[in-house]
Amino acid sequence: MPAIARSLPNGNLADWAANKPRLHMVTYHLERIVNAAPSGWRQAIRARFPVNDAASPFQEGTNEHARWFLEQPPDWVKAWDKLQELADFDDAYGDASRLNLSDFEICTWAKQLAAQVDEFMDGCELARFSLAERGQALTMMLRTTGTLTAEDLAGLFKFKDGDTPQDKDRKIGAAIKRSSDDGWWRRKLRRLVARVVEAGAIRLGLVNVAKGRYISQGGLVRRQAQIKRNTEALQRSLYRNEAGQVYTLAELAALSTANPLVRGGELMTRIRGAEEYADSHGHVGLFITLTLPSKFHPVTIRAGKTRHNKKYKGATPRDGQEWLRDTWAKARAKLARIGVKIYGLRVAEPHHDGTPHWHALLWTENQADAITLESTLRQYWLAEDGQERGAQDNRVCIKRMDRGGAAGYVAKYIAKSVGHVALTEHQDLVNGDQIKMEFGEETSQGHQRVDAWAACWGIRQFQTIGMPSVTAWRELRRVSKDQLDLFNQEGDRQTMSAFRACHRQGHLRADWRVFMEAMGGHALKRHEWHLRTVTTMVEEGQVNRYGEAVEVGRIVGLTPQRGRMCGRWLVSRRIAWMPVAGETSTHAAHASNPEHTTTAGQAQSANAAPVRQALPAAWTGFNNCTARLTHGLRKALMGCNEQISNSQSPQNLHSHRNNSCQSWCKVSTCL
Repeated sequence: MPAIARSLPNGNLADWAANKPRLHMVTYHLERIVNAAPSGWRQAIRARFPVNDAASPFQEGTNEHARWFLEQPPDWVKAWDKLQELADFDDAYGDASRLNLSDFEICTWAKQLAAQVDEFMDGCELARFSLAERGQALTMMLRTTGTLTAEDLAGLFKFKDGDTPQDKDRKIGAAIKRSSDDGWWRRKLRRLVARVVEAGAIRLGLVNVAKGRYISQGGLVRRQAQIKRNTEALQRSLYRNEAGQVYTLAELAALSTANPLVRGGELMTRIRGAEEYADSHGHVGLFITLTLPSKFHPVTIRAGKTRHNKKYKGATPRDGQEWLRDTWAKARAKLARIGVKIYGLRVAEPHHDGTPHWHALLWTENQADAITLESTLRQYWLAEDGQERGAQDNRVCIKRMDRGGAAGYVAKYIAKSVGHVALTEHQDLVNGDQIKMEFGEETSQGHQRVDAWAACWGIRQFQTIGMPSVTAWRELRRVSKDQLDLFNQEGDRQTMSAFRACHRQGHLRADWRVFMEAMGGHALKRHEWHLRTVTTMVEEGQVNRYGEAVEVGRIVGLTPQRGRMCGRWLVSRRIAWMPVAGETSTHAAHASNPEHTTTAGQAQSANAAPVRQALPAAWTGFNNCTARLTHGLRKALMGCNEQISNSQSPQNLHSHRNNSCQSWCKVSTCL
């Protein structure tokens, strides 16, 4: 039997009699879709599309039964309606049957696609196509694969307004190399498979409080397999530093915010610091919950039972996140136009059916601004479907925060993503009294499910608003204390204060409030913060693996944007790392406390932060010199007469008052 028809037969009566919709067609197509679907979907599909109609609620032979029977549509109408429902589902989620692949199958498919692109481009080159013609041919070929969206294609070529023909040729060449790389295809296909299959599971009602919160069981298994692959890859990758120490990437990652223990602690530190900053300035705090219109929710709960939402039109959690993001952008733009300054943190969290919503801790400078913020959010959040039932009461929920206790408002939402153990050391104060943090009910695999949900749909869970860059905070924590001597002598109090705030001082923990004060306060533009990151110079002609020009070097430190020390570097990354093979890790991390493994494992990581051995004395004075990062040493050796531009001037970075070339080379640790 062919695919489901989208139009009724209209040739003649014979054609109608032979091809009119019948209930046995519904049964056939339902079984065809069920047999092709993932095994976990089959029961849900049969329940979602029942073939048999509901029986009469009245006793046969009564007047009510007769009236009910006469009101029923003909069988062909019932069959036609059900066939169209099946066709709609097959069109939207039929690919899930084709894409329900194991990771090995995805990798095999990626290699096949990369080989096909490579062979096709070789043919175009033999046919002497120009680069522009090859780009057009590649676009047509990629569209036929059915695996890339319009957004993917735009991101592949990266064309911009104002590109010269030479720029376009370079970008086409890079796109050809990228689409011939099976690693690039693996990333695209894994994302495609995860989202298409998960969208079908949501549509079938397999993601809810009754079946599985936040994400389907298949999506959770897929994410856990990905974490396992990543962990194994990190454990196999070895890097050696200049001191000769060899670390695995897994051990290095455990020291960074990739470790949920570190990430959770940093988030709580920033929240508490923002609250202390707000209290010291008399600012007004609001705890805000922002939800989506009803049409984004696939499931409703009535009388404790989950039911399909009739308003739901197939939106995915990513669609919902984009709606929230776009609406917030409109509201924030209006607030900026009228001069309302806000700062704080927002957290993206899933409802039980996977639909995202936001919680936000926001502070304003006064009560009038708080009222304006509240009215502006209500205006934009209720602009779409604002008259539906419950919208006025539930779409935007705002309550004023007491003095203190801000961390308690969002602790349970952070714990859902990083695990409760990551936050056990962080308590909160309300009116000077310590309170017990309420993390919410711990459910089996709760934080793993939220992590899988965010990874599947590409949702950023935590976003700060109007606060200094956390990158500057992290880089400043890596700066050695000796580099601050010259800053202290020159009286750069802001930099000194920011440095002290980032580091533990005896029994005092790092202080985000002091860091905010030193950086300039709140709600500033990027160029107005006191410290900004600096990057290494990019060599002329430097390209990446796809032949694209590298425009920005890696971050290596910080510099003040104003004051007497403007332009001088605080180097945060002075140790060079190189990949090695055929060796084993040579430090003390293997003897770390096994209890840490359990703690980190609760939050998606099996690696505790290793205990580093102290580095030996530097074998050359070159180690601490920023000249290596700015190429100043090379310029110094070429002679004092070489003209050096201000943008890369070593005298701004190393010299003392006389700015002599000899001073840059003789002094290796001065800044």
